Amino acid sequence: MHSEEFYAVALSRVPTVGAKIYRQLLTHFGSAEVACRASAVELMAVPGIGHRTAAYFATGTHLREAESILSHAGTHAVEILYAGSDRYPPALRGFEQAPPVLYHRGETDLSNPRAIAVVGTRRMSEQGGRQVERLLDPLTPYQPLIVSGLAYGVDVAAHRCALRIGLPTLAVLGSGLDQVYPQSHQGVAHRMAGQGGGLLTEYPPWQSPEREHFPARNRIVAMLAQLILVVESDLSGGSIITANMGHDLGRKIGACPGRGGDPRTAGCNALIKAGKAHLVDNAADIISLLGWRDPPAHERQMQLFETLSVEERAVVGKLDGDAGATIDDLNRQLQLPPGQLAGLLLGLEMREVIMALPGYRYRLRAG
Repeated sequence: MHSEEFYAVALSRVPTVGAKIYRQLLTHFGSAEVACRASAVELMAVPGIGHRTAAYFATGTHLREAESILSHAGTHAVEILYAGSDRYPPALRGFEQAPPVLYHRGETDLSNPRAIAVVGTRRMSEQGGRQVERLLDPLTPYQPLIVSGLAYGVDVAAHRCALRIGLPTLAVLGSGLDQVYPQSHQGVAHRMAGQGGGLLTEYPPWQSPEREHFPARNRIVAMLAQLILVVESDLSGGSIITANMGHDLGRKIGACPGRGGDPRTAGCNALIKAGKAHLVDNAADIISLLGWRDPPAHERQMQLFETLSVEERAVVGKLDGDAGATIDDLNRQLQLPPGQLAGLLLGLEMREVIMALPGYRYRLRAG
């Protein structure tokens, strides 16, 4: 006997069943299983289901695909998230256009309410790269989830910066989890999945990237984020599409202003001028815009934060919580040379930012 997860995946694999019709089927039949078992006559009683779609159900192709997907998920550390399940991202619930089924690999806390999408041009300037670092660095104590699309330019710069400073980061893909695109970013993707973040997609594992997938990918990015931050973009870039989607969904939009006449920031300036985006020049603008307060567990660390190096901030970011972390945990997550990590821990301990516990374990020192 198959689970509701199985039937949810199967229902999502019917070619003409998009997010809207999927939810209509669930409303009509009460569950994905009942919908998948329905007769052609019963199916055609649902608005949007015609003879062709009902005939597809009879082939059983969607059931065979679901079997293949679940088998693959069980052997490749893939988590299946379907609408109505406990692990389905809270930020996506309530949106009719949200994908009914998602595939996730990694350690991402998808319920983290502090999620920032960092997007922008694939042809990022050096100034844009520095801006990403300058904006994200001071956010480490707040531990937001940094969301982007793993593309060249601003996307991958945001992912790499998050990894370097100890923030969880999630890539939303326009392909399956076995078809990471671009291929040159597979190493970054692997690190993300092992350091508190991960990969998320609505496509089955074998699906190659297609041009039409990326606007669909952008809508997931927009739905997941509390704030969509456009670092650099021309007037017609994909990040402008994401920002406009987010604006329509009621998300906060931020944009980094640029020089007049510079095409790489013309899109940012246009968003600000149109009143769709807040001007964001530094991390304090983000914190103020989102109304974040200093996390209680980090009150004392916040006073010292500006004096810490990027590597020290990465260590601090991994020691949140009473349990802290062992040296082995930190080695695995940060991938720093053992000697460098030991030196960082000693320096932080001497400055009373962290404290050593039995068993080579460290945690943040209480306020």
